[in-house]
Amino acid sequence: MDELKKNSVLIVDDEESNIMALTHILSPNYTVSAVRDGQDAIEIAEEYHPDVILLDIIMPDMDGYAVINALKNSEKARDIPVIFITGLSNPDDEEKGLSLGAADYISKPFSPAIVKLRVQNQIKMINQTRLIIEKETAEKSSRSRSEFLSRMSHEMRTPMNAIMGMTTLVKNIDETEKRAAMLDQISRSSSQLLKLIDDVLDMSDIEDNKLRLFYSEFCFAVMIRKVLNKANTHIKSKQQSLATNIDPSIPDTLIGDEKRLSQVIINLLSNAGKFTPEQGSIQINAFVREVEEETLTIQVEVIDNGIGISKDQTEKLFIPFEQADGGIERKYSGAGLGLPISKHIVELMGGRIWAESEPGKGSRFAFTFKAQLKSPETKGDKPLSLEGKTALLAEDVEINREIVMAMLENTGLKIECAKDGREALDIFKSSPGKYDVILMDINMPEMNGMEAARRIRALDAPEGAGVPIIAMTANVLMSEVETYLAAGITDHVGKPVDFDKLLSKLYKYLKNPKDIS
Repeated sequence: MDELKKNSVLIVDDEESNIMALTHILSPNYTVSAVRDGQDAIEIAEEYHPDVILLDIIMPDMDGYAVINALKNSEKARDIPVIFITGLSNPDDEEKGLSLGAADYISKPFSPAIVKLRVQNQIKMINQTRLIIEKETAEKSSRSRSEFLSRMSHEMRTPMNAIMGMTTLVKNIDETEKRAAMLDQISRSSSQLLKLIDDVLDMSDIEDNKLRLFYSEFCFAVMIRKVLNKANTHIKSKQQSLATNIDPSIPDTLIGDEKRLSQVIINLLSNAGKFTPEQGSIQINAFVREVEEETLTIQVEVIDNGIGISKDQTEKLFIPFEQADGGIERKYSGAGLGLPISKHIVELMGGRIWAESEPGKGSRFAFTFKAQLKSPETKGDKPLSLEGKTALLAEDVEINREIVMAMLENTGLKIECAKDGREALDIFKSSPGKYDVILMDINMPEMNGMEAARRIRALDAPEGAGVPIIAMTANVLMSEVETYLAAGITDHVGKPVDFDKLLSKLYKYLKNPKDIS
């Protein structure tokens, strides 16, 4: 009984007595509403979508035949089953009603039992159909997730196997060229694996509604150059041409989430490169689509002359755990998360993303996003140079020290190194006032980064009190941030160290020392 009450019936009859009688018969089992006019019936059906409509034929202004004809021509109401309930008993009238799409026909005067059974039969079919659809949807979702996990397992094992295999081989090879090639393969596979992990974590954040944007000033042209530099390696390996067409009216400085915007463009360029044959062409366009006060809407397009996809496949591209064509995706590799993640990011930026493609004729992927214009009072600011600044880098792993030093070698920042926390403390104490910033690994032998930070903060001012300490660690959990702050650490970056993020932190604290708490 409770289950039946979830279903609704709309009665359409110009006679109040008929409405009262039918309401009395059906209301114990269903939610019943009634109207006495055909036009009202159409409007209510389109807006509220009742499960069944009981429709009289002989009515003023608009008869039942006209009403059902309008309902069956309405995209919103055409699937609602209509039962004619009328005093017309001629077989021709019944035939006409059924030919117009009626699900059933009841003659007046009606039997309460017949009305109940006819309505119940329609409701049963509706509920059974819904159960089948829900079951198929759940099974499809389960299959999609199972296939996704299978793909992810394959996609993650591939670079992991390369890393493990090449690491074993490189230990036993003395030839410099072969070692360099193997190390290059390890580097590429590590980047591939890290990208997969990042995508899975992003997808998890999206499903938990935790993905957030972080706004800051950035240069659009510089962002595009960085993106092209990252994409160029793969594009050049396939001898593809990459052209850019950037609207000069896009301001140099915008306010938005540069990292997430770059992620979307890199995803689109990566797909274009993957599905475009050798010596094919790829083009990226960017232009201002709309200006509204201090907000710009910018459109970015990535166009290729690759294999293309059908319209049916295009509709699946942005659905999580779905892929346009599993066979194609297996051939070209990929987990199928890049476009759904990109869609979510673009929507958070107030835009939308879409694809236009045709098999054998290439594809055009485009998206829009909103960005704030830089405020007039800050337009004269110039990027900070790190020339003349000195950093103390505390890191126990030599290769990690070399990576950070290589990242920052062109910034003008002078870097001195310590091999552990104790050595960092001794160096800092021996040269008071020399260092403008400390880059501190957390996990080090002898004395870890947090203990070293505590002891530096314990030194007499100004030696230990004012210098910013930026932690570098592979395990930055939100629950640990308060512990870092309590130890005297100013900020942190994750490992592997992201150059742009590290540079942003250095600019922030070396430019605004008063911000350091």
